[in-house]
Amino acid sequence: MIGIDQISEEFVHELKILACFDPANMSVGIKLRSDMSDALCQAAQRLHSQGLISAIDGGYLTPFGMTMVEHLQHLLVALKPAG
Repeated sequence: MIGIDQISEEFVHELKILACFDPANMSVGIKLRSDMSDALCQAAQRLHSQGLISAIDGGYLTPFGMTMVEHLQHLLVALKPAG
């Protein structure tokens, strides 16, 4: 299947970091706790290097990051199990 290999564990960790931001209040940042897993810390560093967040340990969303969180929220709502 085309694209299935694009969803790596690293990608999922990046999505988890982006999902920590509140889409209803994009002016609120996040700070990774010191006890976070290395995988999540590395995901935040990748998001920072890609220009989505302002700091390697969270910070604020950049304008590009805000757009990506909006898209992520649409996806999460669309795929949420009914119940």
